[in-house]
Amino acid sequence: MIDLQPDLDLSMAQAEAILEAWLGEPVRCSQTWPLEGAMVNTVLLLEFDRPPYSAVVKLHGGFDPFALEAKALRFLGSETECPVPAVYLYDDSRQFVPFAFLLLEQVPGVCLKKLELEPLVRADIDAQLAQVLAELHGHTRESFGAVDEPLEARSWSTIFGSRLTEWRAHPEVDRRLAPMVLSTVDAAIGAIPELLRDAGTPTLVHGDVWDGNLMVQRQDTGRYLLSGLLDPAVQFADVELELAYLQVFNNANEAFFSAYNEQRELRPGYEQRRLAYWLHTALVHVALFGDEFFCNFTSQTAEALAESA
Repeated sequence: MIDLQPDLDLSMAQAEAILEAWLGEPVRCSQTWPLEGAMVNTVLLLEFDRPPYSAVVKLHGGFDPFALEAKALRFLGSETECPVPAVYLYDDSRQFVPFAFLLLEQVPGVCLKKLELEPLVRADIDAQLAQVLAELHGHTRESFGAVDEPLEARSWSTIFGSRLTEWRAHPEVDRRLAPMVLSTVDAAIGAIPELLRDAGTPTLVHGDVWDGNLMVQRQDTGRYLLSGLLDPAVQFADVELELAYLQVFNNANEAFFSAYNEQRELRPGYEQRRLAYWLHTALVHVALFGDEFFCNFTSQTAEALAESA
């Protein structure tokens, strides 16, 4: 399970040790800034005295916490057109600082979650995102699973069902949800194998697309361009996993689906199958954060799934 560590301390000397490990020469770090929105890891902006003059570092005290993210970023950067930050250095040796760290390129712009935009401006960004994801979703293979897993004939319903069961078993889920809701969740989980029997072609997905992981950069014309997608959890999955995740956070509207459907049509029955993915997201948030919204959303989604069984 995920260990939340968003508030680790990094001294200036430790920041310089990280930068020197990457650049191979002495570096003077002038500032370390905590970046807003970090929920799982500590994320800092480092400013220093030589090119590229800034970088982002992610810290965590757990075992090998960034190996998958570093691999995902390198894969997306080399195999797709998805705009992601370059990986400068990943280290889990604790030789330089007492944490594992992932040092990344600073993506230009601002986090989309921080902005309040006019509907037409937001629609333009959504259309850009649709183009990026349509290209990403054009990468397919014969089997579901992680990008570095050997090809193996496992059904998507088996893979996803095990994830859902794991989060259902989290002790905080039992503590935070009422017994009647838990019973409905269990009934809903029982209906999912049949619901996800037709999972389509194994498709490359980012895995964590929401406004908090999208960077946009304002141009001189006033237009915002999508400049980066952060924190990937890439895998070959049912593409509806990605689309449903966007909708559960209200990050995919008519402009997005209009642009997306020009290149990739939704399969019939998506509106029902997305409930399975919404339930997974809801359980994760209940387990990790205890959001009242997601506690209620879990109940509503599980009830809708159970009724459809």
